[in-house]
Amino acid sequence: MNQWFSFLKKEWFESVKTYKLLLVIVIFSILGILNPFTAKITPTLFEQFMPEGTFVNLPEPTALDSWLQFYKNVPQMGLIVFILLFSTMMSKELEKGTLVILLTKGLHRSTVITAKFFLALCYWTLAIALSFTITYAYTAYYWDQSQLQHLLFAVSCLYVFGILLLAVTLWGNTLFATPYGGTLVTLLVVIAFFIAAIFPKSASWNPLELLTATTQLLTGELTPSDLWIPYIITLFAAILVVLLTMTHFKRKLL
Repeated sequence: MNQWFSFLKKEWFESVKTYKLLLVIVIFSILGILNPFTAKITPTLFEQFMPEGTFVNLPEPTALDSWLQFYKNVPQMGLIVFILLFSTMMSKELEKGTLVILLTKGLHRSTVITAKFFLALCYWTLAIALSFTITYAYTAYYWDQSQLQHLLFAVSCLYVFGILLLAVTLWGNTLFATPYGGTLVTLLVVIAFFIAAIFPKSASWNPLELLTATTQLLTGELTPSDLWIPYIITLFAAILVVLLTMTHFKRKLL
């Protein structure tokens, strides 16, 4: 256990030195502010760019519009940037050979995988918590949020989906040992989810449903019980991918 915490400490200091902490805080704070701000000014901007003399009766923005921006911006911008930030979790050290030195000194290979994944998970938790808190506070300042349904469960769906992508990124990065390996594998997995989503029956298990169903959750059209199967499948898939990564790394020649 001491070995695991020592390696985690090393990873933490390296992540701070490479500005990962600063970037996560800045990017997800900006997204947190941007969500309600965009919802607030969109009708005004729309009116500004309409042809002169054209009248469009736009509805007043609501708390739902702010949260729709959250579930648009965080997965499409935040999660992509986050994956890119951690796309070299393994490849960087494999290329430099620094892991070989540590492993020859008795560091367990499972420690490497679990510590790296745990640190990435902590950063993802920070990112979601930061963006969610700022969006919630900023939205509460402008609008009443009492009509929104299942807000915490909806954000947990995004959080769990991100965990799966982190696990896949780590696996791809370990498998190919190149900076682009993890990103490429993650992209292929997401494409596979989108292809599966073409078939309506896949909604009962497809992890992508956790992202696409957030609007229905917030409006009460869906309840958490409607998404338990893809939710649990996504969690188990993430655990399975981490275990697969550990197995592969134990057999990998360095």
